[in-house]
Amino acid sequence: MEPSLALGFNHGSELAGTMNCCLMASSSVTFLSKTTGDIAPEWNSLASIINFNSFITQATDFGGRNDLDMLQLYVSLYSCNGIKLIHEYSGNGNLAHEEEKSHFTAWALMKSPLFLSAIRPDTLEVLKNKEILAINQDDVIGKSISPFRWGINPDWTSNSTHPAQYWSGPSKYGTVIMLLNTLNEPAMMSFNLTESPWIRAGRQYSVRDLWTHTDNGTAVRTFTAHDVPPHGVVALLLKDAGDEPSGLYPPCSVWYQCTDKNGTRIDL
Repeated sequence: MEPSLALGFNHGSELAGTMNCCLMASSSVTFLSKTTGDIAPEWNSLASIINFNSFITQATDFGGRNDLDMLQLYVSLYSCNGIKLIHEYSGNGNLAHEEEKSHFTAWALMKSPLFLSAIRPDTLEVLKNKEILAINQDDVIGKSISPFRWGINPDWTSNSTHPAQYWSGPSKYGTVIMLLNTLNEPAMMSFNLTESPWIRAGRQYSVRDLWTHTDNGTAVRTFTAHDVPPHGVVALLLKDAGDEPSGLYPPCSVWYQCTDKNGTRIDL
């Protein structure tokens, strides 16, 4: 089934603005909990919401979803004699295009419901990313991505302007990775594959870029993204591609935790 985008129209007294809402879907009930105060179309607001939700990702599955609030990609609407009209472009605040992509990626991969007021024509490129939407609408695995490394901050640090940067999670398609550059300048972002709990040591992984829609070869032990834009995002899908090549040195993915098959420590 092709992924689709459901729109919820917001006219003030919105369902999404309340706590502990529930959404009926067929015979099942999914509880939605709005986790923070109201969102604003500004990067600092997005960063703060991502930071808060990075500590409660375990609450998301098919039975309940953390509602990160409405996507800030919209036009404003007004009504005249019951007819909805486009009044004017309200824009998207101070969000740059790369920030829009980060916004949509984080909300979708954290399995937030994707509510919109309406669509600006120039945001369709972002909103119609079927590969990102497919992860959000995964019908087998309902879990959110979670941080595996905070990046510029020590792990488990709450920082409303610089939230966790390295995220991963399972999906029926493979392991999902999100790299979020919270800096105001381009950054190189690199990680050891086994930092993610969803990656097996001793294996290599094919790399699919979910924004360029390209297959980018095979990652062995590490992955590096160069020149990630300020407040930009990299979204990847990693799939097991078999045993890593033989003869690699050091013999373990994490050299300082290297043990032989019999459990004996290997000193390098």
